[in-house]
Amino acid sequence: MISIFNRIDATIVSLANREQDPINKIRVRILIYSLFGYLLYSTVLGTAYFFQQEYLHLIRASFIFVLSGALLLVVRYIKGAWRLISHFALCVVTLTVWSNILIYVQGINTATVQFIWIATVLSVYMHGVRWGWFYSLINILPVLAYTYVEYSEYNYLINDLKLFYDARPVSHWVYLFVLTGNFLMIVLLNYFFFKTFKSNIAHLTQTKNELKELNSKLNETLQDVNRLSNARMDFLSTMSHELRTPLNGVIGISNALISQNPSEEQRENLGILRFSAENLMALINNILDFNKLDSDKVALEHIPFNLAELIRKNCASVEMKAKEKLLELRLSVAKDIENKMVISDPTRLNQVLMNLLNNAIKFTEKGFVHLTAQMVKKEEGTMTVHFSVEDSGIGIDPDKQDHIFEVFAQAAESTNRNYGGTGLGLPIVKKVLSMFDSKIHLVSQPGSGSRFYFDIEFEYRDVEANEIDKRTTARKELSGLKVLVAEDNAINILVIRKALEQWGIVPDIAKNGQEAVEKLGKENYDLILMDLYMPVMDGCQASKTIRQMSELRKANVPIIALTANVSEDVIAKVFEAGMNDYLSKPFYPDHLFEKIQKLQVERVVE
Repeated sequence: MISIFNRIDATIVSLANREQDPINKIRVRILIYSLFGYLLYSTVLGTAYFFQQEYLHLIRASFIFVLSGALLLVVRYIKGAWRLISHFALCVVTLTVWSNILIYVQGINTATVQFIWIATVLSVYMHGVRWGWFYSLINILPVLAYTYVEYSEYNYLINDLKLFYDARPVSHWVYLFVLTGNFLMIVLLNYFFFKTFKSNIAHLTQTKNELKELNSKLNETLQDVNRLSNARMDFLSTMSHELRTPLNGVIGISNALISQNPSEEQRENLGILRFSAENLMALINNILDFNKLDSDKVALEHIPFNLAELIRKNCASVEMKAKEKLLELRLSVAKDIENKMVISDPTRLNQVLMNLLNNAIKFTEKGFVHLTAQMVKKEEGTMTVHFSVEDSGIGIDPDKQDHIFEVFAQAAESTNRNYGGTGLGLPIVKKVLSMFDSKIHLVSQPGSGSRFYFDIEFEYRDVEANEIDKRTTARKELSGLKVLVAEDNAINILVIRKALEQWGIVPDIAKNGQEAVEKLGKENYDLILMDLYMPVMDGCQASKTIRQMSELRKANVPIIALTANVSEDVIAKVFEAGMNDYLSKPFYPDHLFEKIQKLQVERVVE
């Protein structure tokens, strides 16, 4: 039974929803429910009249049944007909009131008063106050007229001073006044209720429309912001590519020259050259990384690396900068961290440590910079390491300590003027550590130095005793690899060639993707280093073509992408094209070695 009524209600709601105005939707539902109710009502009433042989009343009940059904069909199939139907229904109710007074009852009974009430309420709700007044008057006036013409004496009881009751007749005009006042009160109550109701609905509708318009404007603004953000990222990616390409040459050639046993003076000059290029590279990376971190487009990698070795490399990379300022650079790595291979993101951890070390050196004029790493908790398969970077520098005022972790903020207005920097380092540290489920802490006093510290939990395993020997063996075995380099930039070719030659690899060179595909078609290679942006055919298209080759060995050759643009979209395209890995420019020879070893270690071991 409930499901039947639910289906009926769903049908009525769908009919009402053809109207746009919310008040009209309610009016349609009121009309349909009223007609449906009278359809059931007249059915029961007509049956009762039939068995009681009250044929005059049966005729009226049958008329109401047929009329209700017909009007329901009209409302169902003719959109917008509800106004005319409701007027017609009100006329029928009015006719019922008049027929009761003149024919069926020949007077006023309870049912007649009920019909007047229905006409009053329905007219106001369906058509508003003006029509409400009209239908109320044409239903009330016959009752008042009948009462005036066919008045019979009405009595009421009063209590006189002698404390006994006497019946007294009611004045004809008083009775008319009371009757008129009651009907008027009914009409006024409906009038004020509907007026307030309509006003509230109109206000809600206006508010809804304003909110809809506001949401539309907000969506447009959001789209503009997204377009601006994408344009900014595209610009930064383009600038990154343009800046990384020459930096790749500077850093690459510096590394190659340093590996060729230069004199002490040359080594110092080359070190300064490389250090300056690396500083510029760090600045570019910070700007790009902050944009990626700020848009939540970065996820931590989970790859194995030697934690103690990474810490030492960080310290060694800033050693020259510390020496230039005559600072004592201290490193303390606990013994229980040695020979631990952790599973985490070495790039992001390196980024945190480098930012903290560079900051410490930059803001310390004399004294020391101390990097500490010690285990504070160890469980089955996991360990928590406490990192600390302490210096004897200028320190930070207590009221500025929270402020320095905000974007582009520095401790004082003179900081940038005296020490330089973008103010991105510490915000990046804070964001990256949050990805490790960690938090940066600071203890500092002006003139007494600062200490930044944090804890990170790592999954770990002990380094096998022969693991270093395996790496040495793998490095020697790389000399047997046949490598194809697809690169159109002469400086980049020189850098890659020199990096490979130190491992005994003499690569073949292809100046574009099409030439790389043709060379692979003629002979087999163990590895391809593929630049992404080349004339004739780019790296992605070349990789897709290679993966579709019929010869299985050629189609499955490992491909490492070389790119100065490391945006999320570009990296996605790299893997979509079927390449195995990527290396950002400028690269360090050790990073290239790790990538090659990762792809070739199974073949080398076998």
